[in-house]
Amino acid sequence: MLEKDQATEQERVYRVVQIIKNEWTRLKEQVEVKTKKQRQQLKLSKEIKISQGSTESMWESAGELREFEKDLMIRDKELINSNNRVAILEKMQAAPYFGRIDYHDEDGQETIYIGIGSLFEENDNLVVDWRSPIASLYYEGNIGDDVKIKVGQQSLAFTIDLKRQFLIRDAEIVRMLDTDNVMGDPYLLEVLEGHSSYQMGAVVSTLQREQNQIVRETRKAVTLIEGVAGSGKTVVLMQKIAYLLYAFRDQLTAEEIVLFSPNKIFQEYISQVLPALGELNVDSTTFKDFMKRKVPQFKLVSHQDERLTNVALLKDSLAFYEALKRYAAVLKKRYMRFADIRFQDEVLISKEEIAALFYGIDSEGSLASKLLILQNKLLHKINLIKVDQLRAVWVEEAIMNLSNRNLRHYELQSRNKKAAEDELAEQIIDTAFEPIEQKIEALAFVRYQSQYIHFLKAVPKLVNLSDFGLNEADWKEHIAIVANHVKARQLLLEDMDAYDTLVRLLKGPTSAKKYKYICLDEVQDFSPFQLQMLKDSYPTARFVMSGDLNQNILMKRMSFEDLKRIFADDSFRSFQLLTSYRSTNEIVQFSNSFIEHEIPAGNYIRSGQKPVVIQTEGQGDYMDYVKRKVEESTAAGLRVAFIGKNYAEAERFSDELAEADIAFRSVQRDTDNSHHPVIVIPAQLAKGLEFDVVFALCQYPSQNVIDNELQIVYTICTRAMHELYFMVADREEPLLQRVDPKNYQLAEHESGL
Repeated sequence: MLEKDQATEQERVYRVVQIIKNEWTRLKEQVEVKTKKQRQQLKLSKEIKISQGSTESMWESAGELREFEKDLMIRDKELINSNNRVAILEKMQAAPYFGRIDYHDEDGQETIYIGIGSLFEENDNLVVDWRSPIASLYYEGNIGDDVKIKVGQQSLAFTIDLKRQFLIRDAEIVRMLDTDNVMGDPYLLEVLEGHSSYQMGAVVSTLQREQNQIVRETRKAVTLIEGVAGSGKTVVLMQKIAYLLYAFRDQLTAEEIVLFSPNKIFQEYISQVLPALGELNVDSTTFKDFMKRKVPQFKLVSHQDERLTNVALLKDSLAFYEALKRYAAVLKKRYMRFADIRFQDEVLISKEEIAALFYGIDSEGSLASKLLILQNKLLHKINLIKVDQLRAVWVEEAIMNLSNRNLRHYELQSRNKKAAEDELAEQIIDTAFEPIEQKIEALAFVRYQSQYIHFLKAVPKLVNLSDFGLNEADWKEHIAIVANHVKARQLLLEDMDAYDTLVRLLKGPTSAKKYKYICLDEVQDFSPFQLQMLKDSYPTARFVMSGDLNQNILMKRMSFEDLKRIFADDSFRSFQLLTSYRSTNEIVQFSNSFIEHEIPAGNYIRSGQKPVVIQTEGQGDYMDYVKRKVEESTAAGLRVAFIGKNYAEAERFSDELAEADIAFRSVQRDTDNSHHPVIVIPAQLAKGLEFDVVFALCQYPSQNVIDNELQIVYTICTRAMHELYFMVADREEPLLQRVDPKNYQLAEHESGL
């Protein structure tokens, strides 16, 4: 019966693909024409000039320009939508859909086919977008189930009669299956058993029920997607972004969403997920790059130490953020650092006058609002100075230096020589004072760098340094380092965060971007300071975060308590994903040995070989064994990663691999290319990635080192999909003592270990 159905289904695939190709061709031609026209329109817009004649003609030409720009924006949005549609149609030509649902209600029976995009032909809905309400039937129910879904404001119930899955490649049905549920079906297992790739796929065809519910939840202001390693947190986060852009397409644009990734390697790894779902314009960035854009006057000082210093832990904390806010409140009454406002090498308004004006303002508002009042007072003072300058010698000299032609022009316009000279004097003064007014409007008379150093000096009075293992001598030494950084126009990331926050407290909101959704992947890698800063910088934005606090390799700087405190006033919902789709059951059981607290109850749907322990001390040339395993893996098309606990360990092992004549690529920076069958990479850069085969470089020298770094080991081990090789100095190492011997096997190399 299924074979007969497959012939019918294949005919439908051919028909649908032809319709897709026709629409793709037509739309692509339209896009090319529209793009050409848009370029011409942009060129024309540059040629429109504001009339400098009468007031009436000036307003008329300005209005014309505004209308022209408005029309350009509308056309640009249409072009973006068309380009997105072309991209999705191109992908649908190879696989127009992946599922079919037959269902009925009291009004009759219906059949829908589900794909990554929608397709219509006259009144026939050929393919339904996976994000549509009705597509939830595919993810939520099994045959015979009554499933309730919300369509608009209505809650409707449908009974599922058939659930069919397709594996379609190049418009050919490779396999077709009628199934009771998506979970555990052969297609999902086939995806999971496959090899890892250099880029993550969208995998909406294997979206699970619990994942689908997270994707479609939109009521809460804050969503946390938490789960065990390999549970699909990142994929769900990306699918949720795509769903939001679909569900709220009349209220939300891609430019109003920002996605933060832990590093550029991971950013590149997930870069094709949203385009595969038809969303091309979401701002994806790392937090470092985000801050570099916000504070462009400083160069970011990068360091490769995963172990944060006590100073960094303080600066990353909510306590430091609160100290900065208290300091800003104090600045309303004292300690502001102002600069003289100068003109032609003379002081127009001294810093002492500015301070007197500022402290004389009676304001109950914020520091920023008080500075805004000061700004207006200074601009008023400048206007008075400008009046006094009308008969100044430098102005008369400037008039005398004008050509006779210009003077004659003004005299003819005013029909009065004195009036012409007065008008000329005003224009000369306005031009000369314009840079000063611009600086006042930008609050450039505040000495921000000096203010930041002053804040650091005040920190011991605002924070208990001993809570972070510091004393005042340590702190003074650190301030000297920061002062040298500032002189060199560079800052560490934690200083860049704090500096930008201080500037925001002084100026008020400074970002031109008005994000409606802020999405953070690997949220445990963000500091509490950074998260609070984002929340305060974008107070109306909603947050979607994913992460696993068991993979918090940066010395546990983010905790649930921090999250609850930061989002205490918001509606908050946390989801738990407990099924691991990446690693085999054997790898998961081994990895769980390095979780310090209660091990989460997870589901693991694949089995494989037990992890292999490789002893590196006193057991002959273990590198022969490693080389053989690498060659076997690469011959089978598997990707191999040697993952070290830190940069130094990864670099050290790179030398060993080179001596053993094993071809590999060393990845030591997040800008390095990781597209190689064999790579050596530190744990910090491996976050979120997955590999077919992982060699965990875990030769730890002492017990007290591993007490702080178990999460690093857990993170390393859970990068493995199919095979894990755990490299230790000897079998007495404290790390290996944590693992039940039944959960691993010993390597068989020359010594017979």
